[in-house]
Amino acid sequence: MNIKKRILAIVPHPDDEVLGAGGILAKSKLLGYKTKVLTIGTNFVSPIIKKKLNDSLNEAKKAHKILKVDKSIFFNIPALTVHKQPIEVLANKIYEEIKNFEPSIVLIPFPDRHQDHKAVFDLSMTATRPKGVGKQISLVACYEVPSSTYFSAPKIEPNFYPNWNVDISSTIKKKINALKQYKSTLSKNEFARSTKAINSLASFRGSQVGFDYAECFYIIRMQSKNTLF
Repeated sequence: MNIKKRILAIVPHPDDEVLGAGGILAKSKLLGYKTKVLTIGTNFVSPIIKKKLNDSLNEAKKAHKILKVDKSIFFNIPALTVHKQPIEVLANKIYEEIKNFEPSIVLIPFPDRHQDHKAVFDLSMTATRPKGVGKQISLVACYEVPSSTYFSAPKIEPNFYPNWNVDISSTIKKKINALKQYKSTLSKNEFARSTKAINSLASFRGSQVGFDYAECFYIIRMQSKNTLF
């Protein structure tokens, strides 16, 4: 099988790609990968104020420039309404983006407390099934999104237990700088979405496996022919 060095991050909202996978996206560029971010929803509920949407898209584009993302696609579905979209239509749109890009690695959101995250997880699982173009995907893995990943009820709802740790020591600064572009959503308090909290999480994840900084993922499916990182 001819494995292409391409990584696709499917994200529910602008900033989720940085929170959950900013380090690996930047690192993959250093390793010769092409990268793509597919953002399904917005940070705003309907009706969307055009200025707010434009500001959010500009923030995302600035963040992606720092991470050197090759291609950015935005569906602009209002927040909290992803689950209301026709499933077959939206799943097919995601499938077409996968078909056009032919990624070897696909990163998807963990199905946590946020209903958009759950909806995008379900859609992504459908679109990445190991059939058709999905047979070319070597790795499908979930990323964590502070804070919503940690709002689930322990042992009652799915809890995030990572089984793949990626050293992002060389790209943690890019991750933080990219996050700073999201001025509309970045917390000014010592909260899960603050730069201090994100840096601390990466440091803690790194300490668990002997790295200075790490991003962690839960592998859903992996083909052994992929060399990964």
